Amino acid sequence: MDRRILIGKVVSAHGIKGDVKIACYADDAKLLFQDAGIYTDTTTQARVVVSFRAEPKPGLFIARIDGIADRNAAEAARGMAFYIPRDSLPALDESEIYHSDLEGMAVVGADGKAMGHVLRVQNFGAGDLLEIRLAGKSRTEFVPFDEHFVPEIDIDAGRVVAAELLGDDHLR
Repeated sequence: MDRRILIGKVVSAHGIKGDVKIACYADDAKLLFQDAGIYTDTTTQARVVVSFRAEPKPGLFIARIDGIADRNAAEAARGMAFYIPRDSLPALDESEIYHSDLEGMAVVGADGKAMGHVLRVQNFGAGDLLEIRLAGKSRTEFVPFDEHFVPEIDIDAGRVVAAELLGDDHLR
């Protein structure tokens, strides 16, 4: 099964005829409303967003989903996530990277010493953070995803160089 990328989620019902509000995570909203290749879970069952008619806020759409015809069904769809195959994302410039491509990459220090691996990229409102599962530990550490803390990303080698981790040393 090909890798899937989360591009949107139903956040609420809208009206009484089964419309829903969908938060779109893609820079290009057309990806969310393409004719085929949109999935609602990690199975191979496609479910198409039939149409959208309004954008009340940037990144938020009022849409109709196949099989949802009334308010009750729309309420039950809250949290439904939409995925597309990774291969259907547009190509990027050499200096750009999709956050999902970082997931699973090894994290090493400037000295080449293994530090862990990238669990995911998070953003709690103040900028992107790499969540790193520390090598040999069950806990994670957050590192700002900028050139100071992450000076190098080697896609071919599947590794990220992190300048420093705070770890337990900052508590002493």
